[in-house]
Amino acid sequence: MAEENQKHFLSRFGVEIALALFVVLTLVAIVAERPILQTGFTIDARHGEVSHYNDSVDGGLSTSEIIDSDAMEWRCVLAEQAIYSFCGFELILDQARTDGLDLRNYDRIRIWLDYEGPTESIRFYLRNHDPVYSTPELHDTTKYNQIEFDAEMASGGPFEFSMHDFFVANWWFQRYRIAPELAHPQFDNIVVLEVQTGSAPQPGLHTFRMERVEFTGQVLTSERWYQGIVGSWLIAALVFLGSRTVKLNRELRRRSQRERELLEINALLDHRGQQLEQKTKTDPLTGAFNRTGIEEALKVGLEERRRAGKPLSIVMLDIDQFKPINDTYGHAVGDRILTALSTLVQENIRGSDLFARWGGEEFALVCRNTSLRDAAAIAEKLRVKISLHHFDEDVGVTASFGVATLGERESLEQIFERADQALYRAKDLGRNRVVVSD
Repeated sequence: MAEENQKHFLSRFGVEIALALFVVLTLVAIVAERPILQTGFTIDARHGEVSHYNDSVDGGLSTSEIIDSDAMEWRCVLAEQAIYSFCGFELILDQARTDGLDLRNYDRIRIWLDYEGPTESIRFYLRNHDPVYSTPELHDTTKYNQIEFDAEMASGGPFEFSMHDFFVANWWFQRYRIAPELAHPQFDNIVVLEVQTGSAPQPGLHTFRMERVEFTGQVLTSERWYQGIVGSWLIAALVFLGSRTVKLNRELRRRSQRERELLEINALLDHRGQQLEQKTKTDPLTGAFNRTGIEEALKVGLEERRRAGKPLSIVMLDIDQFKPINDTYGHAVGDRILTALSTLVQENIRGSDLFARWGGEEFALVCRNTSLRDAAAIAEKLRVKISLHHFDEDVGVTASFGVATLGERESLEQIFERADQALYRAKDLGRNRVVVSD
């Protein structure tokens, strides 16, 4: 009992520790949400191939060149001309322009760009490839996700924007007649980063140097994060309730099993026993166990049967023609024969067997961890010993035996009834024999 209480205390104490740890982890998850979920990604010249372009592709007179590709430094000279002047720089992340970076989990962009020149604004593009509208052979078919900012911001230090500030360039939308549902910014497959002179270009020398571009965001959205926390608590509650239910059901089954076993034993002893109260565990005449003593053996045998599947066998023994012996030689001789027979049996059984006087000249032998075959062999051995023994007044005595083994779903009452029936068959078949119950 003390051991069970200790186990119960440790189990409950462990649950309380787990609950406290879960509360602490929840508080940490709420307070440190941003640091935990924060993720970042930096792009520089090592991530792709640099390229430059200018309005010469449209017949313009502007020129451009790469000064230092590793530092992503370039310059261009915009000419005074009738056509629109422009120049730009590309960091191509995938030469085929089809397999780029997924930047959907990032919500901020930080750009390290240094600019010198007369232009008032600078454009920055994140170009996205999508087979729905992009053709690899036509570079301009990648979606131009654009942001335009004041050139004065590009002074060498980083400046930051939200990814929500980007929009799709109108000229690209109109050129390719994109469906309205595709006119929103898209960042799932960025293949090119591009910097270009702004919408009001000024002729002259323009020098750019872009050190790197950094993207920051969260691995999960805050909404999903808190949904995960709530879901974890729900799962923990279900696990706790489930484990408690399993433990309670197991305890109820264990107690119910014990109660049934005790009721079977008590009912058996009440039904088959005498009404006289027994104060000791041994029969005062024969020295064998009495009904109180056999109760303990039955409890142990049932426990072994329930826990480890060990067989439990019963041997019922009755002295043949005992009443004529009493009538002929007197009850004193009969008592001495009972005592001698009990001594003889106890000298020839195992230490784990229990021999008890069941009533009058009838005895019971409880054989724990014993199969039906072994119990029958024990009974046969005892039968031979008794038939060859010389009792008081040189009286010859024989005994009949009934043997039974507890079945898978059988009660104690049933096994004793089968052992009794086997004993009665031994009597009917001529006595001095062992009959095994089917």
